[in-house]
Amino acid sequence: MAMSVYAGTTLIEAEKIVEGDYSAFDWRERVAYCKVYLGMNPAIRDAENALDNDTDKPVVVALLLKSEKMLVKNRVKHLSAIKTARIIPDEELLKRTGYLFDKEKLLGLPEGVVMRASNGVYLVQCDVNQYQCSLRGKRDAFSRNQQVYVGDRVKIQVIDERHGVIAAVMRRKRQYKRRGTQSKGVILIPNLDGLVIVSSVKEPPIWQRMLDKFLVIAEASGIEPLVCFNKIDMLENRSEVDAMVTLYGKIGYPAIVTSATTGEGIENLKAWMKRRTSAVSGLSGVGKSSLLNAIQPGLKLRTNAVNPKRGGRHTTAATQLYKLDFGGFIADTPGLRELHFYDIEPRLMDRYFPEMNSLREHCTRGACTHTYEEGCAVEMALKKGNISQSRYESYCEFQKSSG
Repeated sequence: MAMSVYAGTTLIEAEKIVEGDYSAFDWRERVAYCKVYLGMNPAIRDAENALDNDTDKPVVVALLLKSEKMLVKNRVKHLSAIKTARIIPDEELLKRTGYLFDKEKLLGLPEGVVMRASNGVYLVQCDVNQYQCSLRGKRDAFSRNQQVYVGDRVKIQVIDERHGVIAAVMRRKRQYKRRGTQSKGVILIPNLDGLVIVSSVKEPPIWQRMLDKFLVIAEASGIEPLVCFNKIDMLENRSEVDAMVTLYGKIGYPAIVTSATTGEGIENLKAWMKRRTSAVSGLSGVGKSSLLNAIQPGLKLRTNAVNPKRGGRHTTAATQLYKLDFGGFIADTPGLRELHFYDIEPRLMDRYFPEMNSLREHCTRGACTHTYEEGCAVEMALKKGNISQSRYESYCEFQKSSG
């Protein structure tokens, strides 16, 4: 039986849409299949042109497959599987989602960024003014289906000097995601330019496997990372940390050491954050909130001491974005005890390890896994010491666990 699949969605989301549930469909994101099917079908070509010419206009493409068996791991198996493709017109989009992204109607509305979200109330920063905003009435289809995150850029209708209503959510450029419950993707924060990955050197000690996992997510999301080794004042011998800084520096990742207590490295951290929209992320207890207080004392974020037996405690309960006095924005995200990949294919894991990605084309086998094949350029580099053993072990573990 033929079925419709909406470009840019997974099969599960497509099934929800067919059933009339559009809450899972983020139509502001770039249509994922456009590049793949460019030139194959006029509708796809028109969608591509529309996206290139007007980045603020949503283009929703419906692909009608010859059979649902043509989907493999939520992806279209091959081009011949597509029976037809068409762009969903604005009128149908309005009927389905209850909202039409009309650029002309939004031209006069102020644009801002969501700084905080709590119980349906959104604090939006527009230039120098802040507004407490809500979505439109509960019966409005846009309000029922739309999900707004801290970090979203939005258009608002101003009610008075303190209050407003969110009229539109702009297309998200990059999304910092991880896997949540029921294997669903959880957006921690969209539109990031940088990710500060904080690892304490003691209490809790450095956990390199988790650090590498954060780096993979940053690579997959297209977000520039900074590795930050915090609580350096607690160490007498820095040789291990210095070796880690050198290791990641050679790969191409900037790495610094910091101390919120002594102030060491704080200026370097501020210089990297300047004019960026960044997030600070890491395990619970690594000192993220203390670092932010050191960067901008006026924040006065709550901090907790680490319990030696229980480990770090969650000081930050929800993601919040702060405007930095020296330029840019910084998001404090809740500490994590574990981290899982979302939508990262095991066979593509080497693409997220820069030192391996540059060697892929030199492997004699096309689909080399870099674990047992003869003529593997990665394994040869490992034997020569050009690739770190610890990084290679992270790669092997992630390749198995993400499947």
